[in-house]
Amino acid sequence: MSDPAESSTKNVASVRPVRVDAPEFDPNSIWTALTQTAGIGVCVTDHEGRLIYVNDTAMVLFSDVPGLDYTGKFIHDFHPPEYVKERLAMIARVLAEGKPLAIRHIYHGKQIHSTVWPIRDSKPPYHRVVVVSRTTSGLLKTELDKSIETVRTEFIDYGPLSILTQREVEVAVLLGHGMSVPKVAKLLQRSPKTIERHKSAITQKLGLHGQAELVMIISEMGLDLDDAKLKRLPATE
Repeated sequence: MSDPAESSTKNVASVRPVRVDAPEFDPNSIWTALTQTAGIGVCVTDHEGRLIYVNDTAMVLFSDVPGLDYTGKFIHDFHPPEYVKERLAMIARVLAEGKPLAIRHIYHGKQIHSTVWPIRDSKPPYHRVVVVSRTTSGLLKTELDKSIETVRTEFIDYGPLSILTQREVEVAVLLGHGMSVPKVAKLLQRSPKTIERHKSAITQKLGLHGQAELVMIISEMGLDLDDAKLKRLPATE
């Protein structure tokens, strides 16, 4: 028989609201912990896309190069116009609604999850957000906050897979999910011989030694067939 006191404690715990009020702390300590934690990208920007702060991890995630000088720069100084337009629209939405927005995107061949948080400034400058990002390698699906709406970008940067044609990307994704050539052929309504031809081209272009390596690449990038329908961002040098 269960202990009534224990049962009562569990009931209280189950209805106890989650604490969201911040305890007393030194803001500099919290900022240092956030921006210097390995694998966490942090960027502060505003409604115009001005880069106010970018840590090294964010630079690598979104520019693929560490140590860039972002002083006085804007998002459009580092990214293509269509990417900038979409991101500014997301930032504007976060500022207008006053609540965070999660973004799932693939950039430089890496699947990145970002959460855009509004900064509730009590004095100027206003209209700023902080973007916290990390790759799927450091993120479990169970860790995603379901209370925050997640949006999916219309654009994609395949990184090393950019050398593949659109059809080759589709075939690579399906083979990378462990499907056999006959199943891929049936799904894409092509002959097995055509799929074998695509598979050979993919293997040669990417320098692979077997389907297992392709599975690893696709799995690490988190690519699915819907991603192959996204608009490609222009290749960057």
